[in-house]
Amino acid sequence: MEWNYCMKRILFGAKSSIIEPLGLLHLASIAKQEGYEPRIAMIEEKDFSNFDNLIEKLNPDYVGITVYTGNHTQTFEYLDNLRSKNKKVQIVLGGPHATFFPEESSKHADYVVLSEGFNGLRRVLRNEVQRGIIPIVEQEQFPPSEREQFYQDHKNHEESPIKSVITQTGCPYRCTYCYNSSTLDSITNFLTPEQEKEMQKVLGVSKTLFPKSQRSVKEILSEVENIKRLSPKTQMIYFQDDVFGTNMEWLKEFAKKYPDLGLPFHAQLRFEYADPKTTHGKERIELLREAGCTGLTFAIESASSIIRKEVLNRHMKEDLMFEVMSNLKKHGYKVRTEQMLGLPCGATSEETKINLESDLETLELNVKLTEQTGLPTLAWASIFAPYRGTKIADYCNHHGFYAGGNNDVPDTFFQRSVLNFPKKWVGPSLSPDKKDLWLPENELEDYRNKMQLLRDLFNYFALIPKGHELAKKFINQKDNSFFGLSTTTRRHLYDSVLYDIK
Repeated sequence: MEWNYCMKRILFGAKSSIIEPLGLLHLASIAKQEGYEPRIAMIEEKDFSNFDNLIEKLNPDYVGITVYTGNHTQTFEYLDNLRSKNKKVQIVLGGPHATFFPEESSKHADYVVLSEGFNGLRRVLRNEVQRGIIPIVEQEQFPPSEREQFYQDHKNHEESPIKSVITQTGCPYRCTYCYNSSTLDSITNFLTPEQEKEMQKVLGVSKTLFPKSQRSVKEILSEVENIKRLSPKTQMIYFQDDVFGTNMEWLKEFAKKYPDLGLPFHAQLRFEYADPKTTHGKERIELLREAGCTGLTFAIESASSIIRKEVLNRHMKEDLMFEVMSNLKKHGYKVRTEQMLGLPCGATSEETKINLESDLETLELNVKLTEQTGLPTLAWASIFAPYRGTKIADYCNHHGFYAGGNNDVPDTFFQRSVLNFPKKWVGPSLSPDKKDLWLPENELEDYRNKMQLLRDLFNYFALIPKGHELAKKFINQKDNSFFGLSTTTRRHLYDSVLYDIK
């Protein structure tokens, strides 16, 4: 489809990813409903040249960009430059960073759309709002996902065997590191009393900034059918919900109708929702299997129960992890676990392992799960980043783990940690003014380097017998080359596994 130069136009932009920009696909549909011709461009890391070329070629009336903490600095720099040379185009910002830092974002854009962006963008395109911060005043149902033009423009996504879909927004949990834990109270300083009152009506008692919205089974089936039509190479759907199938009645209907599409799927779940000792947990796993689910992702985050409880607000017990994994293995599921390395350890009410020992403990939990249950199939790790606006960022600031403004936070959560780390567990009294309790610069850099190395090889170690012991040997030795890894692994398997030498 060629660009129609007689229509009003909007060019959306999102950070390049192997996952389709789901929010923008739905927003593109809003734009079409309002008489605009939309296009979506993927922006490579710190490289806006292609996006710039599209603006020059297409001459859009609006530019809409999703902003995340970590890529906000480079995005703002680009937008400032764009505004200086293009006085016509109007800039609309949305996404987590724009929602939690609307005043900052408004310095670089004409409109800053808060929370769910469907109605906000619609009002902007209808010219119903003044420039500035646009609060959510009405929650709309999900519009269709506009994929045809996107797949024409981005063949790598069209040809990918895995396509992503979202069935609902919002989450019943309040993990401290997630934006779902933040509420209206955290941004009221940036709103007028009228705006706050308007948002309160929509967000309800919970005041959660990104409210729950459940799509119908019919909508999901229609979207997947459309994906199959547009991209015959599709082999699997990945449902990107934070927690999939929380509503049992919805899941029952889905399990009856989805199998007719003939596409297996992967989904994300909480251990609590898969507890085989509960009626709902047992039934949910059976329904998912009947529907065509072949794999599930579960977040462990930390092996320490006290860190999960006090730092992350995740209260699931370790025994439950083993019970769930054993049950899933019987049902033939594949499982991916997720965890964060470099968490702020040392300020909990009970003593825990800290720093590298804490990271290795989380690896050891994955090793034990594999040895005792046969799962996970894949153990995935990221490096924790203290995103401002989340409760854990306040925790980091209070105790001295981080005092920055997020301008040093990496673009992805696979890169180096920006935290400071203590020398030992101190307890709740740990604070930034106790300088002698924190790692000196050389030891801090050494830990950051080892953490990065562990993250890169986490899954490798997790799938090897006693892999946590191998990881400790390898990370602490001088030769961290591939040859060094090969040699150390061979020796580890020979001594520690073949002959079970302690």
